[in-house]
This record gives sequence, C-alpha cells and structure tokens, in this order.
Amino acid sequence: MPTKTTKKVTNKKVVDKKEEVKAVKPVEEKKVETKPVAEKKAPAKKVVSEKKAPAKKEETKPTEEKKAPVKKVAAEKKAPAKKEEAKPAEKKKVTAKKATAEKKAPAKKEEAKSVEKKKVTAKKATVEKKTPAKKTAAKPSTTKKASTKKTTTKKTTTKKATTKKMTKEEQYAKLSLDTCLDLAKAMSMDVTRDSIIQQLILNPDVKSVSENLVNKYQLTGKFNFEEDGYDEGLVEVLVSKVFETADIKPQKPEDLQADVTHALNYKFTDVVADGEEYKDQFDTMRKVLMIAQHKDIHDSKKLEEEVGVDVEKFVEEFMDLAYSVLKTWKYEDVDYYEHFIFAVLSQLEDLHNKYSNRIMMDVADLYILHGDYGLGDADYAYILRENQIKDYIYYRYASIYEGVDKDKAKQIANQALQFVDDRFTYYPNIIAVLEG
Repeated sequence: MPTKTTKKVTNKKVVDKKEEVKAVKPVEEKKVETKPVAEKKAPAKKVVSEKKAPAKKEETKPTEEKKAPVKKVAAEKKAPAKKEEAKPAEKKKVTAKKATAEKKAPAKKEEAKSVEKKKVTAKKATVEKKTPAKKTAAKPSTTKKASTKKTTTKKTTTKKATTKKMTKEEQYAKLSLDTCLDLAKAMSMDVTRDSIIQQLILNPDVKSVSENLVNKYQLTGKFNFEEDGYDEGLVEVLVSKVFETADIKPQKPEDLQADVTHALNYKFTDVVADGEEYKDQFDTMRKVLMIAQHKDIHDSKKLEEEVGVDVEKFVEEFMDLAYSVLKTWKYEDVDYYEHFIFAVLSQLEDLHNKYSNRIMMDVADLYILHGDYGLGDADYAYILRENQIKDYIYYRYASIYEGVDKDKAKQIANQALQFVDDRFTYYPNIIAVLEG
C-alpha cells in the first residue's frame, strides 16, 4: 500500500514540475519578444539574436538534467523526493529570472551601443559619401577649366604665329598653280595656262607679261588682300608659276641645228604623221623665237648667224605645214597658231614685211574652213583694203569659198572684176571661179 501512495505523489509532483517548466518558458519568450525597437536596426538584431540562442540552451538543459534525477530518486527513495524536487524548482525559477535579468541588461546596453555605433557609422558613411562626391564634382570642373584655358592658349598662339610669320608674299608662294588660276577667275581674268604660255613665248619677261595682264583687266587697286584674299600682286605669282612649269627658257643655238635640219627635210605624208611633225616644229620654232627675244635680235639674217640655221626657210616650212594640218584640227588650234606665228614675224621685222599678207590669208582661210565666216571675211577685207595689187587676194578669197559656198565664191569673183582685168596674173583664175 505505501508503494502506491508514493507513486501517486511522485507523479503529481512530476506533473507539477513539467507545468512549472512550461510556465517558465513562456515568460522568457514573452520578455524576449517585447524588443521590437532593437530589431528595427540591423546591428541590434544581430546582437539580440546572438544573445537569445544561449539563453534557450541554458534553460532547456537544466530541465532535461533534472528530469532524469527526479525519476531515479522517485524510484529509489520515496520520502526525500519532495524536498529535492522542491528545491530545484525554486532554484530554477530564481536562476531563470536571474538569467533573464542578466541577459536583458546586456542586451539593452549592447543594443544601445549598437544603435550609437550605427548612428556614428551612418554619420561617418554620410560624411564620407558627401566628401568624395564634392571632390569628384570639383575635379571635372577643374579639368574643364584647365582644358578650356589650354585650348584658348593654343588657338591664340597659332593665330599670333600665323599673323607674324606669314606675309602676303609667303601666302601667295604656297598657292598651287590651279589655285592661282581659280583666284584669277575670281578677279574676272579670262586666262588659262596655255594663254599665259603663249604670251611668255612672245615675251619671256615675267614682270612685263604680268603688267600687261594687270593693265588689260584694270586690276590696280580693284581688290584688297586683307578683305578679298587676293589683289593684283597675284598676277605676277601666277605668271611666274606658269613660266616655271612650262620650262620656257632660251635654248643653246647648237641644240637647234639638228631639229631645224630635220624640219627642212620633212616630206608631208599623212594626217597623223603631219600632226606629230607640226608639234615638233612648233616647239623648235618656239625655241628659235626665245633665242631671238633673249638676244634682242630682230633680223632673220642676224639670227641665222647666231643659231647656225636658215631661219627664213624654216619659217616658210613651218607655215606650210601648219596650213595643211590645221584644216582638220580644232578652231582653238587655229587661234593659238595665229598669235604664235605673228609673234615670230613681229620679232623678225624682215620676215614680217615679206610674209604678213600670206600669213593673214592663211589664217583667214582656216577660220572660214572652221565656220567662222565673219572673222575670215573681216581679215580678207583688211588685206584688200591695204594692198594695191588685189588679183591674188581676190583669187584666194573666192577659191576658199568654192568648197563651202559656191554662190558666195562667184559673188566674190564678180566683185573682183571691179579691180582686176586681163592685165593681172590671176585674172583667168578669177574667171574660172565665176564660170565654175
């Protein structure tokens, strides 16, 4: 019987102990849960969570350890179980309260410290973030200012250097020949490289040719270099560049002898070969003219002594070849030839007196054959007006139109009968055109 009683008491007490243990846990959990303020901040959460874990371990361990002894004591001894069981329960409550109290205090202190640390850390972080931001912002502005100043300084230096070093003559010297020709057109000059070469052949003096062009186009004071970028000074630069590129220089007399000898022995063959020969003879005649101009020789005989060739025969040969070739060439070639051959005859006065009428008729015929009847007729009208003996001139004039306009050819022949009769050498030829 006593054994049964003891078991009942023991079971009750054990039950009470479990209830007490359960009662202790909720108290601790509630107290721990009433700290939401600390959980709001990141550092405080870590501290609280770290402190909570050990508290639970310490609370659970004593209960587990005390469960086993209680059962053993109840089985072995009945009476002493009451005293031993009561004491652990009270100690546990006190211990739990102390542990809770002790852990609460450090938690609050640590929370406070962590809050303060967080605030300090946050402030420092804010200060550190602000400070670099200011420095970073300041650097670009400084760099921009510096770069702006440098750029300005460079530009200013370049302008000053250009203004000081580059004179008008130096700027002109750097221009290409094509640019000079473009600027000449901007000044309303109707010139080309070939037209300038032609004038240089007639007169190899660059300054003289330049002055003639300035006077011809009335350029003096018309343009301002500072405002327009060019003035009449550009003309001499242009002529000089043409002179250099065209290689217009007097040639030694001995170098011409072989070329003139070849020209005098040439026999007309065909259009192509004759055309090539005309180019060669043109170049040789240009060299002869340059020597005459350079030596200031105005008589063919004196020039012949200088160069060692028959100048008059060479001029005749050249005119015959030109008249044959240029009938099938372009109109511009006729115009170029006219200026060139008259330059040769103007330099050699004895040849001008002898061949001027012939060369005028040659050129007039070539203009008519190329369709410029107005200029051809004007040339013939001038020749007829200036000459007393007109039979040959009328014959040439009428005969050139036979292959172009027969009616006009007859009209010219009929007009010739007013001045020509059977006493003149070319009277039969004129009648033949009239009756043809």
